[in-house]
Amino acid sequence: MTASALALAFAAAGGWALYDLLRKLLADRLPALTLVALVTLGALPLLAVWAVAAGQWRVAPGYLQPALLSVLLNMVANLAYFRALQLSPVSITLPLLTLTPVFAALLAVPLLGERLTARAGFGIFLVVAGAGALHLGRLGGRGARRWLAGLARERGSQLMALVALCWSATLLLDKVALRHAAPVLHALVLHAGVAAVAVALLAGRGALGSLAGVRRVPLLIAATVLCGAVTLTVQLAAIRAMEVALVETIKRGIGASLALVWGRLLFSEPLTAAKVGGVAAMIAGVALLLV
Repeated sequence: MTASALALAFAAAGGWALYDLLRKLLADRLPALTLVALVTLGALPLLAVWAVAAGQWRVAPGYLQPALLSVLLNMVANLAYFRALQLSPVSITLPLLTLTPVFAALLAVPLLGERLTARAGFGIFLVVAGAGALHLGRLGGRGARRWLAGLARERGSQLMALVALCWSATLLLDKVALRHAAPVLHALVLHAGVAAVAVALLAGRGALGSLAGVRRVPLLIAATVLCGAVTLTVQLAAIRAMEVALVETIKRGIGASLALVWGRLLFSEPLTAAKVGGVAAMIAGVALLLV
């Protein structure tokens, strides 16, 4: 691992954290389904140019099924993601994306026949315990009851946990799909598929006019799309140069930590010892799971 590779990993992690912030700002201004459509449609020209430049259009048999399943799960995840940001504070929702590698490890047991080690089991415990700690003080009660009640009754947290579950499943599906198609082509298919589903749902509701909401925040939409495209490119470069597990650990650690910063500085959310301790436990748990 070189210094440049590590710099790429940290740059990608910072980029994803900024992408989360930009999407939160959008979530405060437009409906969730409209945002899914706008963000994915906006990324299509960039991805199409990238795909044309790469010239990697070949698709082998076996691609269609995992790709379509990934599109559907990504649609659910994106819709739940924006809705979660609208319902609950960023300092308790965004860190829950750290559950993604936990769910991926658990799903890999029945789907891929992998085994959980004692170390991985302890890592999962730390992540779940940290997720619960984020919600201390959200509701009354004492001890475990208070810990679980805050996590179970926070609607935005439930939706973000669903996002983590969906994205963990797409990690496995994408792993299969990428055996049959190039990464840039698969990224283009995912964005096009999610955009098509989102536009179809808007049409079914008679709400296509909501896409005109882009006129209210054109610079914010453009910044979000550009940030997502650049960050994805940097992450792919980082993954080529170093272990995926280490890139993911850095990404989740910085993302969860900056969520507390965004919440405190930009949205006046309280920064409590429980939140700091919860994020620290989640980062440690992910490190045990992945590194």
